[in-house]
Amino acid sequence: MKRMILLVTVFLMIDLITKRWINSVLNSNQRIEVIDGILGFQLYYNSGATMGLLEGYTGLLLFLQTGIILLLIYGYIRATPKRFAMQVAFSLLISGGIGNLVDRIQYGHVIDFLSVKWSSGIFNVADMFIRYGFILIVILYFMKKFTIQGLDEDPNQKPQKSERG
Repeated sequence: MKRMILLVTVFLMIDLITKRWINSVLNSNQRIEVIDGILGFQLYYNSGATMGLLEGYTGLLLFLQTGIILLLIYGYIRATPKRFAMQVAFSLLISGGIGNLVDRIQYGHVIDFLSVKWSSGIFNVADMFIRYGFILIVILYFMKKFTIQGLDEDPNQKPQKSERG
């Protein structure tokens, strides 16, 4: 559990520091080309979720984000074995969720700033953590690298008798 807390803390700090930094150097919708035509920084205050969904529903988004983070923590607790790759995947998801939740609580919106050629939207480091954490979880789960107690048991399987009878 110590490693998991450390990973969440490190990933969360990376996200929060990058968003606070970009918020201090750019004005809203100002754009700086980092790698010409490929990567740019453009400050955008996102009051909705992905692709502007639920814009203006901050209370609902706070509720949903908190619930999802708690479900992820519960899923991690129920998952076995706790190998490093699984810890990285869950910590990416949890820290990404917490990073965007902190923004929403502190500012009423999420700070987005990454703009890449192959994506029409603007996103942040927490969004990348969520995306790649989800992909890693799915890969590890279907490769049977971990199971989640209560989810992976066959409900039709009869419990085995104990040796005592």
